[in-house]
Amino acid sequence: MNKKYFLLLAVPCVLLANEPSAYNAGNLDSPTPYGLTSSEKYILKNKQEVKTLDKKVGSVQIELSKINENYDGLRSVTEAITSKIAKIDTKILELNTQLDENTSTLSKETAELKLYVEESRELQNKNQESVKLVLAELSSLIDSINNNYVSKKALEDVVKVQNDLAMKLNALSKTTQKQEIAKVDGATLLEEATTDFEKKAYESSKEKFLELIARKYKPARSNFYAGEIYYAQKEYAKAIEHYKTSISLYDKASYIPTLLYHTGISFSKLEKNTEAKKFFDALKSGYPESKEAKSLK
Repeated sequence: MNKKYFLLLAVPCVLLANEPSAYNAGNLDSPTPYGLTSSEKYILKNKQEVKTLDKKVGSVQIELSKINENYDGLRSVTEAITSKIAKIDTKILELNTQLDENTSTLSKETAELKLYVEESRELQNKNQESVKLVLAELSSLIDSINNNYVSKKALEDVVKVQNDLAMKLNALSKTTQKQEIAKVDGATLLEEATTDFEKKAYESSKEKFLELIARKYKPARSNFYAGEIYYAQKEYAKAIEHYKTSISLYDKASYIPTLLYHTGISFSKLEKNTEAKKFFDALKSGYPESKEAKSLK
């Protein structure tokens, strides 16, 4: 009943508000309306509130649009993070699987290693027992030999007799060799001595060259080779003695560079560096193109 009464009152008011008044009074569209009735003022107020509300709605829509954009961006980032997390989960799963496999392999290898150690220890124990048994048998055998065969003193006497016999046989052999050498002519003996030297049969070669020196057959060459043999046997003092004799007899031989070089080295080995330098200097000045002289540079 009250609502109907209110509507009946509002209709004439609206009609009156739309009716133009003198001098533009009551114009609600005017920027500065005036002469408004209470109803017009109420309508104007509502109109202004609607405009304000429209502005606020527009602002809210703009903010909502921004929020939607931010949401879309955040969703993209979230999807990317989710994808990365999924990849990480997959990698973790793979690593866990590998870890399980490695752990299984390591456990297996550890078990095999323990088994190998146990087998090795058992084998070592068996070997030690075998060694002990062999040592015991050897000890028993030695005791048996000492008791039933010969004493240590008797064995030493036998060895001494054998050594003495060997020395006598060696001396006899040298005597026989000298006798045989004495029968050979100088030219043949020099050829045999040189052949033995080239084969590095130094003892045999030395006996023949000493025989040639005693005969004074080719003494310069024989003394040179005797010096070379003593040099090879590291008897440097004897080597120098024969080298000096050789060069004093004939200093134009083809082997003189070697003689000077080995004489210098022999003096160096005897720690006589001053004498060594004299022979090295003579080698460099007298035979500068020789391989021995070039080796000193």
